[in-house]
Amino acid sequence: MLKITKLMGIAFLSTALSACSMLELSQSTERLCANDDGTFYTCQDMVLQNIMIKSHPSLFSTDLHFNRLSEYTEQMAADLQRDVRGMQVDELIVVASFVHLDSSLQNTDSLGIQLAESFINDLQQIGLPVADHKLMGVLDVNDKGDFAFSRDMGQFYNNVNIGYVLTGTMLRNSRGLVVNARIINFKTNAVVASSSKFLPNIVINNFL
Repeated sequence: MLKITKLMGIAFLSTALSACSMLELSQSTERLCANDDGTFYTCQDMVLQNIMIKSHPSLFSTDLHFNRLSEYTEQMAADLQRDVRGMQVDELIVVASFVHLDSSLQNTDSLGIQLAESFINDLQQIGLPVADHKLMGVLDVNDKGDFAFSRDMGQFYNNVNIGYVLTGTMLRNSRGLVVNARIINFKTNAVVASSSKFLPNIVINNFL
């Protein structure tokens, strides 16, 4: 009986020592980290600090932030759509070139023309009826090419029932351009929808 008791005591002691050894090994290995060359070193807790990164124009990329001219006009077209929701817009909308907000309201540039071109597409995409008033009544075929558009009013195809016009203004400042767009009833001059967005320089510089 005494021999059995001793054997049990030895077994218990061996198990306890083994458990302690495994615990120490576990605690030890948890604190070891490996280098690329296979050597080990004692791990240390890493403290991460919140660092505020200052904004700078060089950090802005239209490809990274998905801020292209067409995306701004899409957002503005969505604003216009919300304004006309519930209205019966069954007459055609023509889109005029966007002009600089000056005393004459008659000055445009490549950006103003491109804004108008983008809105023709965007209004069509949201389901509003759009017409292009620059279409000629005939196709002009000559040695320079085949042409359907003109800016000569005498060549316009006039059989278009215009109900609304989308037009807008551009106001430049040091940081970019404020673009205002509105849909106006062509017969009553009533503004039925409007939108305004700020376009940063990084977006508009390619057009200026």
